[in-house]
Amino acid sequence: MQYYDAKYVASAVNPSQYPDTDLIEIVFAGRSNAGKSSLINALVNRKNLAYEGKTPGKTRMLNFFEIDGRFMFTDAPGYGYAKGGVKTSLAFGEIMEPYFQLRKPLKALVLVLDIRREPNEDDLRMIEYAKESHLSILCALTKSDKLSYSQQLQSIQKIVKILGIRKESAFPISSLKKTGLENLWEAIENLE
Repeated sequence: MQYYDAKYVASAVNPSQYPDTDLIEIVFAGRSNAGKSSLINALVNRKNLAYEGKTPGKTRMLNFFEIDGRFMFTDAPGYGYAKGGVKTSLAFGEIMEPYFQLRKPLKALVLVLDIRREPNEDDLRMIEYAKESHLSILCALTKSDKLSYSQQLQSIQKIVKILGIRKESAFPISSLKKTGLENLWEAIENLE
């Protein structure tokens, strides 16, 4: 299915700034260089809906996007970028904890991981946030075009084991080549 009516709604750092909506909400979270913004742009077939910085860690707020009047995609700040240090980690927690605790329309987490990297402590913490909040968990494994098919299968097996999720919840994706997007969309639509 094709999606074209995608629009920026709001940016927020605290609950008073969250948009008032009852649309199904999906948060996209991951390391600063995992390709969250590129993935959102590829999913909605737009070049610049979500900001893609040349250096990791440019998203500093929750950015909300309405998709076809059916979904709200939330681009979360990236985590784990070394230059940010402890101060950035604290700020990330201050933004994300209330979001996970208070955001009623939130139904799913799309954890965005570079398929070539093993999940780290921050990725595992994000999965825990999602489980504690009773969210559906989908894992978008970006940059899959960098690996052969057999390498992708090996990487997927390792990642799902570390994260403790089902293999059917992990989707190899290339935002550059636009592969794997339909499978992720199908999983998102099944949230309805």
